[in-house]
Formats: sequence, C-alpha cells, structure tokens
Amino acid sequence: MRIVINDYAGFAFPLQLSSELSRRGHNVLHLFTDASGGPPTSFKEIANENLKIVNIDVCRIEKDNLIKRWFQERNYGKLAVKEINGWYPDVVISGNTPLVAQKNIMRWADINGVSTVFWLQDLLSIASKFILSDVNTALGSFVYKYFNKIEINTLSKANHIIAITDGFIPFLQQWNIDPTKVSVIKNWGPLEQIPVLSRENTFSDHYGLNDKFVVLYSGTLGKKQDIKLIADTVIKLAYDNEIFFVIATDARGQKFIKQQLSETDLPNLLKLPLQSTHNYPYLLASSDVALVTLEETASKYCVPSKLWSNYCAQKPSIVAVDKRNLCARITENIRAGIVISPGSVDECSAAIRELKKNKTLRVSMGSNARRYAEKNFPISPITDVFETIIYQIMNN
Repeated sequence: MRIVINDYAGFAFPLQLSSELSRRGHNVLHLFTDASGGPPTSFKEIANENLKIVNIDVCRIEKDNLIKRWFQERNYGKLAVKEINGWYPDVVISGNTPLVAQKNIMRWADINGVSTVFWLQDLLSIASKFILSDVNTALGSFVYKYFNKIEINTLSKANHIIAITDGFIPFLQQWNIDPTKVSVIKNWGPLEQIPVLSRENTFSDHYGLNDKFVVLYSGTLGKKQDIKLIADTVIKLAYDNEIFFVIATDARGQKFIKQQLSETDLPNLLKLPLQSTHNYPYLLASSDVALVTLEETASKYCVPSKLWSNYCAQKPSIVAVDKRNLCARITENIRAGIVISPGSVDECSAAIRELKKNKTLRVSMGSNARRYAEKNFPISPITDVFETIIYQIMNN
C-alpha cells in the first residue's frame, strides 16, 4: 500500500511509525519541515527503499507574526499537496499540521478520492482562541471562528480521526463529528532511541552537571507552555546551591525565557539549544527530574508529548498541567512523578525540594515511568492499530 504520513512538526514518533510501516512492505512518503522549529530528529539514517522522507523547504515560520505565519503555513500546504500528488497514495495520514495547510491536504485527497486519517494532536482552533484572546479578545474571537470552521470541516470530511486523548471527545461531540469514525491512540515516546543511560555521562561531564541536582526542561517553548512558571521557579530557587536548572529549547523559547528573567546571569541556570537526536538521550540522562508545563487553558487542547520521552529515560517528572489532562492522569495513576497546579511556583518549588531530598522516591517514580514506556511504547503493536484502521477505511 502507498501511504503518506504528513507530520509538519517533524517529531520522532511519527517517523517511527513511517519506518515501521515501510519495514512491513508499505511504500511510505513522510513529509515534514524543519522550518516549523520542532525538535531536531535524525531523518537521514531512517530512510530506506520503501520510505521516502521529504523536508518541505519553506522559510523559517514566523510564529509571532500572525499574518506572515498564515501565508507561510498555507505555502507549506501547497508544497505538501505537490509532493503528495506526485506520489499517488492510497491513504494520507496527516497531523501536527497548521489548519490552513491541513485544509489544502484534505481537500486534495477529497477531490482525488484518496482516503484520509486526521491525526488529531491538538485542538488548534481552541488554542488560537485562548492564545490570541490574551492579546485582544475581539481578535481571538475572530480567528477562532475562522479556524474552527476549517477544523470542523476537515474533521468532518476525513475518513477517520485518530485523537491522542479521550479529552478531545467532548469537543468532537459538540462539533457533531461522527463518533463511529473516531479512535483514540495515545502518543508515545521513541523507546528504542532513548535508552536508560548512566546519570554521569559524557554530556553531564561536559557541562559540569555531575555534582548538581538537575531539573530539566527540554523542548520548544511557546505560548501554550507556562514560561512564567519555569522562569519564576528558577528565580525562586536561584540561590539554593544544590538545585540547578537546565533549559534546552529553541531560539524563540530562549527569547521568551530571557524576557521573563529579571537577571541574565543566574547562578543556577544553564541555557542550551534543542539537542540532536544523538545528544538528546544523554541530556535526559543528565537530569534528576524533568519538568513539563502547560498554561491552565492549554490543558484543554494539548497533551505535551515531551513527557513520554521522560518516561523512556526513566526520569520522574513534575507535571504542571490541569489534573484532567491525560499527562496528569497517567502520571498520577502510575506514580511516575508529581502533578502540581498550573502556574503554582510554590508547588513547583516544593515538588523539586521533595524529590531532591528523597532519592528513593525519585528512583521509584523513574522506574514506574520506564515500566509504563516499555509496556506501551513498542512500535510494533502501535503500528498494528494504525494498520487495522488503514485497512478498515480502505475497505469501506
């Protein structure tokens, strides 16, 4: 079968899916763009005779310029359609993609009679409403109505929808999306790429982290992440000589962090760029606890997948998200970390101090996290579920 997987953001786990599908004999076209600013993923060594990987060449996305960003994302959709049109696929799976681009891809598939799966990673129209309303209520309402119409229309026309959390189901019901074409498949971490490594390693040696208690935030930092919580916690614990923060993020995230910090040379903070696929496991291994954050409203439309990488690395997490979010529910259920209230610097600081003084608890939570990853993240059974859905929609 000829399958397109479009993952605009360029994450590791969709690439895993493409690789496994190609290993099973399917011809797979995997689309992404590094202009999205997503985490670096090693694509070159994954490609094989059944897997073609295309990095769609668009200018670096201007995420803070609404109009320019719209045109850039629309251009991505046009270029993606051009690649797909020359591939002659049987099915297109598209996710992590701006709605204006998703609209173009789904419309092409509809016109050409190609089956589609909308891989629902975020409720993007809801996100636009909350993020832009903080700037201007009228603007937030206008943009929400525009994107919500696109989101509902593309969801309605898709042959199937894969939602990453059951938390999205009430919104789909409210939008009158056919429930019989909706499945829930939780995201996963790239288990094979993130082994459990020694706390002291070449990375921790290089950055002088061996004798420190390291709190790590790694990943992109945008409007939906609680940047203020991270910055304020760093400041609050700035002169606790035994607690050290590492923030590994993109240039945009570094800019936001700098804006939030009142001091530029805090003694307890190391700022790093996003790490390569090779270095990333060593970065995770060099930490004692990992931090995952969302703005309170963002918990309704987003599930931060960086948590699953923490699980793979056998690290306990401090999860600052709404308790109804899938990440919070799983972390509490399996005791893989401490869930705190979004925005609470006091709770975050207290959780860090608790984990610092209790090594037994850290080890236990880390072990629980890794056990969950080993049970739920192997790519073969995940691919089985995707394959079943593909065959079902192809046979209808």
